[in-house]
Amino acid sequence: MISETICPYYGKDDDQCDVGCGYISPHDVKTIVSYCSRRYLHCSKYLELSDRFPMQSHSCEQVCQ
Repeated sequence: MISETICPYYGKDDDQCDVGCGYISPHDVKTIVSYCSRRYLHCSKYLELSDRFPMQSHSCEQVCQ
């Protein structure tokens, strides 16, 4: 079974999640390590975006679980 380990919103664009786009600050690095890989289901930004864009997050959650 294929497992998605990176947040589906990571590095997409500034309108969704700006973490991983352009300049990566020290704060971004901490966020990437803490949430973007493997723990994004616990990220507040992911939860907000999954409410706004349910089709993109829904397909990933099915693969991840």
